[in-house]
Amino acid sequence: MSIHPSRLPVHEPYPDGDTGCHPNPMESLNDLFLRASRELPVKQQLGMLSVSVLQNELHDNPETWQAYDGILGEIHTFLGDFQSRRMRTTDQLFWPSIIGNGFVILLDAPRTGRALNGMDVSRVRFRLRRGLRKHLARTVSARQLQSFGVYVGGALMRYEPGIPINRIVYRSREEAFADALKDKDREGRRYSNNLRKVIEGQQVQMVYQPVLDLQDRKVIGLEALTRVPRSRFPNPEILFKIAHQNNTLWTLERLCRNRAVEGLPRFTDGQTLFLNVEPDSLHDPHLLEQHFTDRLQEAGLGPQQIVLEITERTAIQDFTMVRRMITRCRRQGYRVAMDDVGSGYAGLQAIAEISPDYIKMDMSLVRDIHRHSIKRELVS
Repeated sequence: MSIHPSRLPVHEPYPDGDTGCHPNPMESLNDLFLRASRELPVKQQLGMLSVSVLQNELHDNPETWQAYDGILGEIHTFLGDFQSRRMRTTDQLFWPSIIGNGFVILLDAPRTGRALNGMDVSRVRFRLRRGLRKHLARTVSARQLQSFGVYVGGALMRYEPGIPINRIVYRSREEAFADALKDKDREGRRYSNNLRKVIEGQQVQMVYQPVLDLQDRKVIGLEALTRVPRSRFPNPEILFKIAHQNNTLWTLERLCRNRAVEGLPRFTDGQTLFLNVEPDSLHDPHLLEQHFTDRLQEAGLGPQQIVLEITERTAIQDFTMVRRMITRCRRQGYRVAMDDVGSGYAGLQAIAEISPDYIKMDMSLVRDIHRHSIKRELVS
């Protein structure tokens, strides 16, 4: 887990339909202590929510931290809107600052006048978590969400005479963050269980994206893309990440390759089928021995019509071994492509080491290329 300083912009106040405008929705740490010192002795109990951003992959590069800042910015936007629409004006948001790699929300007592309880905190936590996940799924790319996870925890802050308020605040913050870590563990167990159900029930469907030759204006191939029920996984990136973590990547990729061949639409002799594989899967006997060749023959295909598209979700540790396996692939007739060049691990070294037959550039490298001379030079 890594912590990175926030570089969030200061947002304009969010309107509140009943009382005009909130103040700047992100207060300082000192404001948190002052608020707790003033109200905790009177109300006895306040709620605290922790929204934490945790790094899932142990690698640092400029793109990683651009993604981090982008996620923080979207959380900031969502929380401001959530406060203005779904929370009381007396509830407050606080900057991450020295509190850590997340946001803190202080929850006031209910309007009924009764004391806040743990169930109240849990209900707000659930609503916030559900809304935040939906917001990030719409506004942040799957690749960014693969690198960072966002988790929500809650704690009930109780007044205890004789204990400094600052200590009570810090302890509650630690409890809320610990609850956010439990949220991460619960999500991991749920995803592992969903992965098992996807594999055992073969709940994999393939869709086919055409690969075009713009000069001849014709379809030269199809790329097979994996889809599973969204109730299991919000996107395929998370599916394959969980498979890698659970040491079932080969099993999942075998299922996907078989489904890709079985469901292939009308295919001409001059076209090729692009199949995504992780570098580690090049060692899978199912791919390079008779098993997969038999599947191809049953579908009327040969290795010459298959392009193995190297998708790097983790860094290649041993290029010598990868080159050896790619040589075996080419001897059997397969061609090799590199996917998402220009992002993540798919960089210049990988191109030089693998010498792919096709280079598929990441969307970030070609989007708005007409406006960026550096992008044009890189692509050229």
